[in-house]
Amino acid sequence: MEAPRTLVLLPYSPWSERARWALDHHRLAYQTIVHAPVIGERRLRKLVAGRVRPATVPVLIEGETVLTDSWDIAAHADRVGAGPALLGEGRVEEAKRWAGVCDAAMGGGRALVVAGLLRTPAALDESMPPAVPRWIRVLSRPVNRWGTGWFGRKYGVSLAGVADHEATLRAGLAAVRAGLAGADYLLGGFTYADIAAATLLQGVSPVADRYIPMGPATRTVWTQPGLAAEFADLLAWRDEIYSRHRIGV
Repeated sequence: MEAPRTLVLLPYSPWSERARWALDHHRLAYQTIVHAPVIGERRLRKLVAGRVRPATVPVLIEGETVLTDSWDIAAHADRVGAGPALLGEGRVEEAKRWAGVCDAAMGGGRALVVAGLLRTPAALDESMPPAVPRWIRVLSRPVNRWGTGWFGRKYGVSLAGVADHEATLRAGLAAVRAGLAGADYLLGGFTYADIAAATLLQGVSPVADRYIPMGPATRTVWTQPGLAAEFADLLAWRDEIYSRHRIGV
């Protein structure tokens, strides 16, 4: 009997989306657990059992296998799933390099998002489950603001120097633009490199709600208008990649 497969994730996270995309690409069935920062931390630490510090998502649990990085999850999906490999022979090192470029750039994007959440009460309200009444959301803003700050500290996010974070994100986007050079794919065909680049753009202008639902205030926080205008060509490319390759959603 096949071991049950569970993915622990943050729905808005580009890294969680990479893992989901890889599993869906290979048509691998899984259930999800939505991680709740702060209150879900103890459970997350127990799940990863000291494999990574700090404990982060995504986490894939499949029998005795526990994977704590979206790259490792994609490699596992390549091994056990159906369909074309995302890390095909001869492209692994280049795909890994692109994943690193996008990781570094999204570090800047994450700082911009955390800063935006801290100054946007409506987005803090939207972070709570839909069934929570509005008056509770309003009263909970100080707690949610503290939790958002805690999340930033966990990931080493500095909220100083917003211009520096934007520059970091811009550098990664410029690298992706140069790597594509007008082509459809970074490595000649659809690979994990394209998934990493497409999810990087989540921190510039989020993808359509059919893929990753967001409240209006949260969507505004994740949007960087200047970068969205500057890299409109990459956003159009991202939308095309999603349309062609984001199956199962």
